[in-house]
Amino acid sequence: MSVRKRGNCYQVIYRCPGESTPRTESFKSEDEAMIRDMQIKLAKKKGTFEPPIRISKGVIKQENNVTVKEFLEEFVEVYGLKKWGNSYYTANLSLIKNYINPYIGNRYVKSISARDIDDYYTMLLDKPAVAAQGHQNVGKISAGTIGRIHKLLKSAFSKAVVWEYTKANPTMGVTLPKYNYKERAVWSDDEAVEAINVCEDPVLKTCLYLALGCSLRLGEILGLQWSNVRIDDTSILNGEAHVKIDKELSRCSNTSIEALERVNRSSIVLKFPQIMPKKATTTPVLKAPKTESSNRIVYLPQAVVEELRKVKAQQKEYKVLLGTEYHDYDLVIAHINGRPYEMRIIDKMLYKMIDKHSLKPVVFHSLRHSSTSLKLKLSRGNIKAVQGDTGHAEARMVTDTYAHGFDADRKLIAHEMDSGFFSKVGTDNSKPTEEDTLNQLKKLLSEQPELVAELLAKVNKIT
Repeated sequence: MSVRKRGNCYQVIYRCPGESTPRTESFKSEDEAMIRDMQIKLAKKKGTFEPPIRISKGVIKQENNVTVKEFLEEFVEVYGLKKWGNSYYTANLSLIKNYINPYIGNRYVKSISARDIDDYYTMLLDKPAVAAQGHQNVGKISAGTIGRIHKLLKSAFSKAVVWEYTKANPTMGVTLPKYNYKERAVWSDDEAVEAINVCEDPVLKTCLYLALGCSLRLGEILGLQWSNVRIDDTSILNGEAHVKIDKELSRCSNTSIEALERVNRSSIVLKFPQIMPKKATTTPVLKAPKTESSNRIVYLPQAVVEELRKVKAQQKEYKVLLGTEYHDYDLVIAHINGRPYEMRIIDKMLYKMIDKHSLKPVVFHSLRHSSTSLKLKLSRGNIKAVQGDTGHAEARMVTDTYAHGFDADRKLIAHEMDSGFFSKVGTDNSKPTEEDTLNQLKKLLSEQPELVAELLAKVNKIT
């Protein structure tokens, strides 16, 4: 099976069982030919391929009675493997498995209307959400989850139109459930300082330093390796102490890992060995960040440098103590035996500390918000410099999403408004004329005639 160009068109050439000569289908564009080639390969792999009916001049396709489940399998294979990264691939497979196939998977693609999608989204709101493995029940399906389902289906049905499985995209113009955005709870400067002061777990404390001091995501912190850390004396002396962010720790489904490796599109740098490999359907990995802008260098405050030096010295002791039992993955944040920490473990540490010391309840990602807001304030609004630390592709993300105002800052602004603005209200700030000055002088002399004698005496003494 292959795709070749003939004149102004592209041809897909393939063989069918029992036929001595290969078949040919022609398309106007290379993309259409490549898609048809992938469709045939997938159908043959699944054993569901049915050759199109032959007619005297060329080949025509049979009527496309394909179900949503069958179509999404094809969509993932033909489109998803080319466009999605490991984490996004894993997330979309989960949406398909848990929320799409059980409800509309057996419907024919061409039979679904915009009204059907509206009813489907409304129905989902009353259905239970599927909890991740190891987590408790999380209630009903949220409007946010439905928004992610909609994004996936909108993209998929757009391809269904191109592939002529349906005439129109049924997700266009539908009404999504209202999403009530709740502003993320964030620590103020004083609250963040208190958290560091009361933190008793050394691993969590290092994570706090890196999140607040460097604006790092939790996955970036847990994926940070010593080979990307510069805290030697020369770097510190030159003001060049920094960390290089080019990996993050994540947990990906084995299905997504195998699929993307098959087409050489995996972004995974390292797969950690499973503790219980027979039961695991996912694997902890180090992979490239989700966007190119996330690859960056972040310069370190001296306090973070000192914290990292303590961690490095402690790890050296563990290596000597454990010897061959130490699994050296070069991780900054690691268990005593060198294995990686996962996000859920750090989250539990944070929740435990918050509960024990009655701190404001926040999630770990809130620390990145706190850090960004503080840096905007300290840099007097230098958005581009802060953006360099956060790794956002667009500057508006720094100001629109991560810049938080705190009561203490707002009180300071109110005070500065009094001293710098309202203090001038009611005063005459106009510049006096010469005539105004002369009149004021005459008035002063008439009211205090003794000044005249004193001035004349001084003049006579000078002359």
